[in-house]
Amino acid sequence: MNEQRISVIIAAYNVENFIEEAVSSALQQTPAFYEVIVVNDASTDRTLEVINRAVGNHTNVRVVTNVRNIGLGPVRNLGTAQATGDYIAYLDGDDVFTPNAHTKMQEAIITTPDVAIVNHARLYEDGKVVDNVLSRLLTSRVHETVDERVKLFNNLNVAWNKVYRRNFLLSSKLTFPAGKYEDIAWNYAVLMMAKTIVTIPDVAILYRQRQGSILRSRDDAHFDIFDRWAELWKLLERNPQWYEQYGQALALRRFNSLLTVLDNKDRLPPKRRYDFAQQIEALCEPRKNFRASVVGRSSMLLGSRPGFTLRNALKSEMYLSVRESKAVKYVRKTARNLRARLNLSIYNNVLVRLPVAQDMVIYESYWGKKIDCNPYDIFTHLLDTAPGKYLHVWVARDGVEMRRTAGNAVHVREKTLRYFYYIARARILITNANFPTEVIKRKGTIHVQTKHGTPLKFMGLNILRKNPSGLGNTNAFAQRCKRWDYVISSNEYSSRIWRQGFPYNFKILETGYPRNDRLVTATPSERAAMRETLGLPADKRVVLYAPTFRSASNQKNPTDYPDKETIISTIMAGLDEDSVLAVRDHYFLAPDSSWLNNSRVMDVSAHASSTDVLLATDMLITDYSSIMFDFAVQKRPIVIFAYDKIHYEATRGTYFDISEEHPGVYCETLSELETALRDDHALSPEAKASMDAFHTKFCAWDDGYATARVCEIVFAQSQV
Repeated sequence: MNEQRISVIIAAYNVENFIEEAVSSALQQTPAFYEVIVVNDASTDRTLEVINRAVGNHTNVRVVTNVRNIGLGPVRNLGTAQATGDYIAYLDGDDVFTPNAHTKMQEAIITTPDVAIVNHARLYEDGKVVDNVLSRLLTSRVHETVDERVKLFNNLNVAWNKVYRRNFLLSSKLTFPAGKYEDIAWNYAVLMMAKTIVTIPDVAILYRQRQGSILRSRDDAHFDIFDRWAELWKLLERNPQWYEQYGQALALRRFNSLLTVLDNKDRLPPKRRYDFAQQIEALCEPRKNFRASVVGRSSMLLGSRPGFTLRNALKSEMYLSVRESKAVKYVRKTARNLRARLNLSIYNNVLVRLPVAQDMVIYESYWGKKIDCNPYDIFTHLLDTAPGKYLHVWVARDGVEMRRTAGNAVHVREKTLRYFYYIARARILITNANFPTEVIKRKGTIHVQTKHGTPLKFMGLNILRKNPSGLGNTNAFAQRCKRWDYVISSNEYSSRIWRQGFPYNFKILETGYPRNDRLVTATPSERAAMRETLGLPADKRVVLYAPTFRSASNQKNPTDYPDKETIISTIMAGLDEDSVLAVRDHYFLAPDSSWLNNSRVMDVSAHASSTDVLLATDMLITDYSSIMFDFAVQKRPIVIFAYDKIHYEATRGTYFDISEEHPGVYCETLSELETALRDDHALSPEAKASMDAFHTKFCAWDDGYATARVCEIVFAQSQV
């Protein structure tokens, strides 16, 4: 192989503990690098002494010592000016070449590209080495098209993971700036200007992670990042073709990098964070006109090109799209995340400094999918018992029916700026699921976790028994749970589960579920009115089929079990002509009425409140759903149809055997289900005895006053 001569430039400043390993990793390559230039940037520790010891008798190395400190960028420029090789590689004084780095670099530049990108791995203080998570970008190939190079923007934005043809650097007149973030303009300029770029997946550099690195320091030098991006933008504006090809992607990269600095509390002095945020906003002012068209509420470009004004977009809700279809695709995928990230940064740096509003209560139910369940009953109780005393705020996703709270509450969409404003200011935060991990538990606030069912299935940390990855990021899970001040329990059994599955420092409110109060107190006329609302006949027995949700991990081959249409047909075969069937899908499932092929079958999935549906129901058919515990409050017949019990228990896990401790009748096969319905097994003395035992264990606290008990405890501590 005809080897290219590679010059290695190592920058060293106060790295006495690491520089020997760095220099040795360069000098001990076989075959050797053409030359190694070590620049000691006026270190004040023993760095120079260690360098000289590491150099030893090697003849392919030069040591340059600066009289005064000039910074990493100028040090690299100094080394580049002295280099005489065909190619140049940079190494920071605390990083390390892998033993075969030179060989891999030679393989990468065999076709003499302008730039070759090599892979890296992260080296931690405990010696652990972690692969680059974006290694998939670095397959062995030549990157020629704009789209291919834009993808490379996602790789680590540094100078040292590349090998550069020296004549390319000289002809392009590229130099590193002084100050921090010297790699930004350099890296993107190289990726745009190089005629040929190749990548290889082989790891050539170990990137050391250490606490004392320059980017972990907290000072005003981090404002240099604005200058670096300004330098790159000048380059783009001088080259209209690059602006058209790369401007869209680079605008998004710019805001992501700026928000990363703003988000990292280790980088900016607290008093300067607002100034930094102001400079980000200033970048959103127009710089250049682009043709744009209103396309509706499909995507919102938040300053993703200099011509778009973020401030105006937020105020007027204008939705803009640039003309190029590929750019539009790119922005549609990232605009929403960028907007949410900007809102989160404003929340973290500005909104959480606002005073807590003593009279503000914010509610969220099922991650904003519904206005329902325990939070809704607490809300209505406060409207009745303390009218005008509190400002009520409801979180809901787009398309969620808001009539249940109209006129009585502020409505916000999750992760919008308005959402974060109210989240930051509310004193009482009530949810039956969890607020996003990013939400901060502010001093003086009260977080109420109402839960949304008595647990038959494993919950919390117990899920890990069956599925080690079932909770996702366990640290984030713990962070969310540690915010809770109160957790509502529906019975003694649930209290044990909540303590076991969620071992955090909250108080359990053994009050019963607020949502079940109406199941106890509803009058016959109220039940009749609910049937009319749901479109259910007044003169028929209403049977509700409400199965639980099954994730992919909870299912075997679908052909092993009866499908939904078959189950419904079996139920109808077992019911007499005086019965109708209402079907309610789990809220995780998308709407689907393809199975509606019988005039006596109705879909009640779209109705917001499961409690409303239960009020109108005479008999329930379910499987492992917590709806059985709510319906049992009324002591009305229940049939359990657990066709996949063995597999479900093995994959999801349950706290008790539902076949042994059920609230009426238990079936596993279609024939058993049809027979139980046809012969009214749920009305038998045995079924009633099972119901009585079930009710005693799980419904003892359901007396119609659970909501009042919860509010008395929670709001007694939050008097306005």
